[in-house]
Amino acid sequence: MLLVGGAIFVTAAFFAVAILEPAVFEKDPDWAVSEGCIGGLEHTTEAGVKEHYHPTLKIIIDGQFQEIPANTGIDQVGCREGMRWIHVHNAGENGQSTRLHIETPSKMNVPLGAFFEVWSREGGPSLTEEKKFDINSNGISDWEEFDISMTVNGDENNRFEDFVMEDLDDIELVFISK
Repeated sequence: MLLVGGAIFVTAAFFAVAILEPAVFEKDPDWAVSEGCIGGLEHTTEAGVKEHYHPTLKIIIDGQFQEIPANTGIDQVGCREGMRWIHVHNAGENGQSTRLHIETPSKMNVPLGAFFEVWSREGGPSLTEEKKFDINSNGISDWEEFDISMTVNGDENNRFEDFVMEDLDDIELVFISK
C-alpha cells in the first residue's frame, strides 16, 4: 500500500510540475552552434557529422514573405569553403518555407536564434546583444517594433529565439509593425 501511495504521489507531482512550470522540461539552447563549421579552410580537423536534420522556416513581415537566400551559412567568413552547422542550400520560393540543414558532430540543442546569428554574417536579419530578433538589423529589439507570433507545427510557441529545433519542425514567424 505504501508503494502504491508513493507512486501516486510521484505521478501527481510530475503532472503538477508539467502543468504549472512546463519550462522545467524545456531544453537549454546551445548558442555556440552558430560558430560551428563543417570542413573549410579554417577547420583542418573534422569531427564528422553525427546529427543531420531539417526543420523548415517561413518568415512573414507585415504580410510580406521574407526570403532566406540560398547558400546562407555556406562559404562564410570564418568558414571559407565550408558550411556552418546551420545552413541553407535552396531558398524557399513563392512564399514557401525554407529548409534549414542542421549538421552537428553530436546531439545539440540548436536554437532558432542561432540561425539568425549565421544569417546576420551575410547581411541578413540579426539578433540584438540580448539575443532578441532584429529583423531589420537596426540594433533595436523587434519586440519594441513588432508584434511577433510563432507557430511550430501549427501550434503557438513562445520560445521564439530560444526555441530548440527538431527534425521536420515547421516554424513560422510573423512580424506585424506596432
